[in-house]
Amino acid sequence: MKGRKVISIIAVLVMTLSSFSVAFAADYGDWDAGTVYPSDVMNTSLLAPVKFLMDKKVITGDSDGLFHPDKSITRAEFATMMAKATNNTADLASMEKLTYFKDLDGYTWAKGYINACAKAALINGKGDQKFEPGSNVTYAEVITIIIRSKNSSAVTTGTWPDNYIQYAQMNMNSMIGDRNITDWNAPASKGDVAMMLYRSMPKN
Repeated sequence: MKGRKVISIIAVLVMTLSSFSVAFAADYGDWDAGTVYPSDVMNTSLLAPVKFLMDKKVITGDSDGLFHPDKSITRAEFATMMAKATNNTADLASMEKLTYFKDLDGYTWAKGYINACAKAALINGKGDQKFEPGSNVTYAEVITIIIRSKNSSAVTTGTWPDNYIQYAQMNMNSMIGDRNITDWNAPASKGDVAMMLYRSMPKN
């Protein structure tokens, strides 16, 4: 009898553990199994934005497999993200031949995306046909480009960047409210950019 009880207990345990494994697998099945998400955003508020943007092929992790949310990003990197987020990626080969800017040598990987954003009137250069692709993108530049992508005629008066900052604070607080941006001219962090871009994009 004792032997049968032990066997019965073991069987129950096996069934319980099997049920747990199946439930865990089912929950994980809601994810894109083809993508490995960076471990440094797991169990953080950035998991949903980063997962969404990676699934949409807007961003990728770094070469070490991490996201590094506190790092800054360049103007070239942000232009690439915005071109993808706004579906301005058609005919990149033709975009690469355009000559909006003369300082894109060494940025072959980004040139088509940068020119696509320029053609769509999302970005401006720094004058004298320079884009400064390697410079850090600032919070003011990020919010300006996002606003233009949503409504190109939203801001028609005032002096940049104050006019765009004021518009964002008055009309887009749900997107920037908890980002605690105190210096709009500071380099934007990857985490903040991911969160703001995620909140600005349609989810269907």
